[in-house]
Amino acid sequence: MEYFDLISISTSGMAIMNPTTPEKVTRAGAVAGLSAGDRVVEFGCGYGTILALWGKRFGIAGRGLDIREDACRRAVALLEKEGLSSQVEIARADVLNETPDGRYDCAACIGSSHIWGGFAGAIEAMSAWLKPDGRIVIGERYWARDNVPPEFARQWRDVLTEYEIVQAARDAGFDIAATFRASPDDWDTYESGNWQGLLAWLRDHPDGTEADEVREYLYRIQDEYAAYGREYMGFAIYVLVPF
Repeated sequence: MEYFDLISISTSGMAIMNPTTPEKVTRAGAVAGLSAGDRVVEFGCGYGTILALWGKRFGIAGRGLDIREDACRRAVALLEKEGLSSQVEIARADVLNETPDGRYDCAACIGSSHIWGGFAGAIEAMSAWLKPDGRIVIGERYWARDNVPPEFARQWRDVLTEYEIVQAARDAGFDIAATFRASPDDWDTYESGNWQGLLAWLRDHPDGTEADEVREYLYRIQDEYAAYGREYMGFAIYVLVPF
């Protein structure tokens, strides 16, 4: 089974595919100064929930890009349901092959900076899509402690400390205007949502040829969270504004 198929299974019951909440996403949009008519591009838009939240609350327009066909279909359906399909376009795309189709007021990437190899690469790539005064909203994992076990750290080579995130933002010409951290409950809700999606698939496919692979993935992410993730990994949404 392909990795993206496992992601689609595990996140099937989620609206936002990261350890955060609609309230924090909305607050981040407010700090970013989103208002009616602002054009927003979201990379790795998932199921379109963040664009829908900002469309309803602030009246933004723009587009979302995601590599997964099933995610794009679900995003399109959500935007149609919310009456936003004339404002926000969803496109299936490999972001690495995309070039800016205009200049945006805000670029967002919630939990998908790995597309460009990490935080610094994401900021550089998204900046090319922005107007001179454009803002960035980025959701990023970070090391919550400075004594991360090497065997865990090696699995997440692109994760930074928060100090490194701040420095990388400044190096790219941005100040961090706000941070909205995931709480322990946000993490538990997110991780449990992944487990429930995988368990639901296993219940529906008890004799499936890929059941062993799905269960192996379930146990791997559960073991990782229990052994390391909850103690050493943080997540926050950062709002970046240009100098």
